[in-house]
Amino acid sequence: MIAALRTPARRIGLAIALSVLVHAIVLWLPYLQLPQARVELPPLSVTLEPLPEPVEKLPAKAEHALTESSATAKPETGAMRAMDKAETSAVALPFPKHLQLTFTVYDGEGGLRTGEIRQQLDAHAGRYNLKSVRQTAGLRSLRDSDRLVQSSRGKLLETGLQPEIYEEQRITGHGTQSLRVTFDRTAGKLHYSNGEEAALDTDAQDTLSFMYQLSKLSMHGEFFPLPISDAAQLLKNNIEIGTKEDVDTPLGQLQALHLRKMHSTGQAYFEIWLGLEYRSL
Repeated sequence: MIAALRTPARRIGLAIALSVLVHAIVLWLPYLQLPQARVELPPLSVTLEPLPEPVEKLPAKAEHALTESSATAKPETGAMRAMDKAETSAVALPFPKHLQLTFTVYDGEGGLRTGEIRQQLDAHAGRYNLKSVRQTAGLRSLRDSDRLVQSSRGKLLETGLQPEIYEEQRITGHGTQSLRVTFDRTAGKLHYSNGEEAALDTDAQDTLSFMYQLSKLSMHGEFFPLPISDAAQLLKNNIEIGTKEDVDTPLGQLQALHLRKMHSTGQAYFEIWLGLEYRSL
């Protein structure tokens, strides 16, 4: 056999024959499917809580009088029509003990996905710890890697979050920058890591905590004040209360309350939609 393969022509001929044989086997043999190993997933545990009790219905006479009064009321004014106050009365729901939220960041409406934000909230024994990590993604991450880590911690009261320390760390290809602000409520001051100070309002929030504090606020009228401090300064904002809207999300269509920072023309602002079916988060 070995002697028969000594010439190049015979070796090439044998290689071609073996190749034809292998292809014939692949083409004409019946389809075989190998068994796949099944991966056992850990059980998913969920705690269901009852909804708040419905408000008692008014007597017939009082309901009739309320209907007549509403029919003669003047329409509300403002850039965004405020919600009916009867619908915005906040129900005191317990604050979640553990929460994880993921946001996708896009460049403009309908634009490319440029990043992702993951937030985690843990609350225990009257304290809370909130952390957020924003990471660039997609083509943006290839050109400009940027990671922003924010943390807020403090007390959890009946009235909501009371931040004590807010920190942020920005990590880029040029290095790392860390900033910090301390809420000194005894002295009524904000102490910034750059050495500056500012007067501390009683209901002040930080850049991270204010989004969760919104669920504890009563949405009455056309706007409400909300001082917010980042790691460099305190900004006194007025938040405009809009209408209820149906918003399309990966979870389906959700009912949301539209809020917007009141701003001047050309000034940066933010808009937030609170999920009314998800504890106004």
